Formats: sequence, C-alpha cells, structure tokens
Amino acid sequence: MNESRTTASLFELIKKMSEKEQQALLKDLGERLSKGRRRHKREPFFMVADYSTEDHVYRDYIQNVSAGGVFIETNMPFTSGQEVSLAFPLPNYQKYIKIIGKVARVTPQGIGVVFKMVNQEQETMVKSLLEWLTSTTR
Repeated sequence: MNESRTTASLFELIKKMSEKEQQALLKDLGERLSKGRRRHKREPFFMVADYSTEDHVYRDYIQNVSAGGVFIETNMPFTSGQEVSLAFPLPNYQKYIKIIGKVARVTPQGIGVVFKMVNQEQETMVKSLLEWLTSTTR
C-alpha cells in the first residue's frame, strides 16, 4: 500500500469512530510519539539529596538534573506515581532547593522524579542551577 492510500484508509477508519474513540486514539498516539523523548536536557549533577515519602526518609545521590526533574541513584523500592518531598543544596551550599516531586520511572539503578513546581522561587532556583551547570561544563 502506498503512503497516500494508507493515509486515506486511516482517515476513513477514524471518521467511522465515535468522538470518544477518536479522543482515546489521539491520546494513545500522543503518548506513543512522546515515549522515549525527554522534554528537558539533562545535566550531570552529583549531589546528596534528602527526600521522603509518607512513611520513610532517605538520603541518596542525584546523578543528573533537568528543568523537569532529577534522577536519584537508589536501591530502595519505589513505585511510579509515588510522591516524594525532596531537598538538595545548590552548588554553593548557600541555599537548598525544597520541592515536591512524583516518581516517574523506576529502574534498577534508581528513580526518575518529576518536579511539581508550586512557586516561582522553585523555578528560578532550578533554572539558575541549570545555568550554572551549563556554564561550568563549557
């Protein structure tokens, strides 16, 4: 089947779907296309982090950071979707970033945590950290 016939066939099938089915398909296709793609560039950042869940407190090391979150090396059991409170120092140790996150992925090496930015100060601190990291690696 050539490309134009494939596209025409797809459109015909989609037209026969209900609005709800079309919305579900759109969501599924969006997820498929974004899978494996990162929204934000990661920067290496080896720093101690204190973080906690509802019932435990942990101390491990951040391996990298992006505008969207961090990867923490840990062998502790976590589940995707679990909320964590996270605190780690900026490189000059003058201030700590305190932020809530959600475990986005779990690997044998650790957890990927997505930040839940709740105020402008957090966004500014993360942005300045990334600018500092970028300037020191050049």
